[in-house]
Amino acid sequence: MSQNTKSENLRPWLIFFIILVAGLALRFYRLDRFSIFFDEKSTMVVSQGIVLEGANQKEVYSTQRLAVKEFWEAPKLDYKPPVGVIRSFTYEEIPTLRPFTPAEFWAPKSIQDYYDAITRSDIGNSPFYYILLHLWMDIFGLSDFSARALSVVFSTMIIALTFLFGKRFFSVNTGLIAAGIVAVEPFFVAYSHQARNYSLTFFLTLLATYFFLQIIENKYDKRKTFWFYLGYILSAGLGLLSHFLTISVLIAHAAYALFFLRSIKGWIRMAIAAVLSLSGLAWWLTFGGGYYTLYTLKDQADLYKRMAETAPYNNPYGLILPATLPNVFERALPIFTDLVIFTNGLTDALSGRRNVVLALAVGILLILWFRFKHKINTPGWLIHRLPFLVIIAAGFFYNHHKLQFTILSISIFALSFIPDIHKQASPEKRKRLWMLYLMGLIPTFFLIFMAFRGGHTYGLNQRYPGFSFPYVIILLSLLLQYFRKLDIEFKVLIYVFLLIQLGFVGLRLREFYQDRSTKYGYFANPREPNPYYAAAQKIKSTYQPGDTIYYPAAKLVAMREMDKTFLPVSVQDAQLTNIYLPKDAQYVQVLDTLQVDRIWIKRSGQAEPVEIENLKGVRY
Repeated sequence: MSQNTKSENLRPWLIFFIILVAGLALRFYRLDRFSIFFDEKSTMVVSQGIVLEGANQKEVYSTQRLAVKEFWEAPKLDYKPPVGVIRSFTYEEIPTLRPFTPAEFWAPKSIQDYYDAITRSDIGNSPFYYILLHLWMDIFGLSDFSARALSVVFSTMIIALTFLFGKRFFSVNTGLIAAGIVAVEPFFVAYSHQARNYSLTFFLTLLATYFFLQIIENKYDKRKTFWFYLGYILSAGLGLLSHFLTISVLIAHAAYALFFLRSIKGWIRMAIAAVLSLSGLAWWLTFGGGYYTLYTLKDQADLYKRMAETAPYNNPYGLILPATLPNVFERALPIFTDLVIFTNGLTDALSGRRNVVLALAVGILLILWFRFKHKINTPGWLIHRLPFLVIIAAGFFYNHHKLQFTILSISIFALSFIPDIHKQASPEKRKRLWMLYLMGLIPTFFLIFMAFRGGHTYGLNQRYPGFSFPYVIILLSLLLQYFRKLDIEFKVLIYVFLLIQLGFVGLRLREFYQDRSTKYGYFANPREPNPYYAAAQKIKSTYQPGDTIYYPAAKLVAMREMDKTFLPVSVQDAQLTNIYLPKDAQYVQVLDTLQVDRIWIKRSGQAEPVEIENLKGVRY
């Protein structure tokens, strides 16, 4: 092998390594700068077998007295409710709050505790993620950084797997361009900063598709094919146990098999693989900790439908609209546009019917000019200048966001070349393109179907069909390579404005790092660092024997049956501080029902309290 050949073989891997390092840096940057929010609070306690608000920690915070409901007698009862009973209709428990210590908070947990935590704090979702996170934090410590770092690892692995996917099924250049887009895509960066199951699930579903396509194409010996089947069963099965909406990916696989799997033997094998993939979820829902999942999902769906009908703009869960056609279209459109980095974020910036219609018209005009210019008698000096003149002329009519509307027009024109790529592809690559189309569309269409079925738009959120991103990005990578074949005026037009759009994507990343991105970080105003972690550090450095720590404990109002905890007050602030305290500490702690914001210490023999942390406005 010559030196030049070695260099050519090494160059793609060197570029890939640079992309991977850049993606890793973007994901680790400011990873634990901002506080955990509600979903991550659930993650932190659930991974340790604890139900948020203490449904499986009653004995830690209180003593319980059992009383029958008949007022004329109160016989002594010496039994407890059966495992899994949410509440008893034959007697009631009367709690009396008591002091507790971190050692009591961290008392050993049973497998049932972990089941209860997952079911009651995360509707039975993502048991596999919680197992991994528990083991991860056993090794790397229990902190916001370590919890989020697991998401960073899987998000970085998505970059690597996208490269391998693009390289294996299309070309090295396709893999490199796709990996580069994944590395900077705000969606992936944002969810790598969340201690949630999304990065893991996106990785597992991409891996399942990687194995699935190789099984369908059936080019390998039996031994290698066996490993592909095993890989598919594990990745698809664990994906389902990481997030239930993975089922939309398996629906896309089934649709692809329906069109391209022609062997009876292949159908039998794939049917067996599908059953085995679903077996883990079936076990979880039947015998594992998820046996209340269908109940809690129904309870949640009924609640969201009620909110959509009675308080769509004013409820604790955010904007929830009735599932009318206009509402579903309005909520689904940004999902589709944000999948494409060419149009990422445009629906947030663009408004005004006249502006939108003009941008669409300009995009269509560019398509028509490209397709039919050779049939139109046009002066030679105008042929290459007309696209630029059209873009400049339209700019005078937009009354705001001129660049973004122009990018919309160029994006429409750029996406119009997808049929050309399909037409010029080999028969084998056309089949693979169909996989990209199905994976790009079915997860979102599944959510739209579920929205109409449930009667509300709550689930129409970018993170739920996020499985689609790698496949759409690979398709865009093919487009970016195809544009090089175009005439110079179209090539310059597309590349220049896509470069400008990349600048806007960079601005969205900057907003995210500043914690001002409602799209990706949910918060318009930056959060402070985690107040519970700060409180725990102060407690560890200032607590002395004889001191008592007080946690705010407001009256707890359960919005739904699954939120009931048997306790009349919230213990969340105490839980989220104890998470960061030593597991064997003997600090005396009590719940303060007289105020709702301050964590403070009462020192022995000292009248004035010592404030540790004020949680007002920083609970997120």
